[in-house]
Amino acid sequence: MRSAALTLGLAAMAAAHPLVQNRAVTCVSGLYMIAARGSEEDPGEGPLSQVTSLVKTLVPGSTDVAVDYPAAIFSDGTYPVSVYEGIDDAIDKIEAYVSACGPSSKIALLGFSQGGNVMTDALAGGVLKPSPIGSQYKNNIRAVVVFGDPTFTVGQSFNVGNATKSGIFSRGGDSLAKLNTYASVIQSYCMVHDTVCATGDSLDVHSAEVPTFAAAAAQFIASKA
Repeated sequence: MRSAALTLGLAAMAAAHPLVQNRAVTCVSGLYMIAARGSEEDPGEGPLSQVTSLVKTLVPGSTDVAVDYPAAIFSDGTYPVSVYEGIDDAIDKIEAYVSACGPSSKIALLGFSQGGNVMTDALAGGVLKPSPIGSQYKNNIRAVVVFGDPTFTVGQSFNVGNATKSGIFSRGGDSLAKLNTYASVIQSYCMVHDTVCATGDSLDVHSAEVPTFAAAAAQFIASKA
């Protein structure tokens, strides 16, 4: 019953949300960065602002915007619905920016924790999730950095850190194959003992991943600009 209710709720949500909404978009000469915060963090970018601030110094003319989604985790069914809304908004932002700013638009995606789940699902899809972003936007997505992504899967070329176990929602099959088509522009940061991305025993490690890797992530993003 719970699964059926969740499926119906997500289906209704999909019908209610068009892929591209009318948005006021300001085009920039640098990178348009879209950041999805972690679970239960206040609206905005959360700790990812450490990265976007550095990138704006390294790549003049860049700007940033936060994904508008609940970032909720508690109660039955809340997490998948929250991720669904985040994917929907992230894809909408990508499509709206390219529509307004043209085929040379340069976009970077950033996500922490649940926000990492949002961003990688936006690229690769997932169970009971919206369809991933269309392949026509692939050249616009210049860089993707995620920290403590619950879908972290060991053995991928884009993994960074010392994690030896996969995350609590690790990928496989078509979803993992789809994500690997973006391998050259992704960095997925995860450390051993992280409760979320490495099925470990430490939320402190999880919380420390953005500040630990912020400088490296900013350099990576800048290198792809």
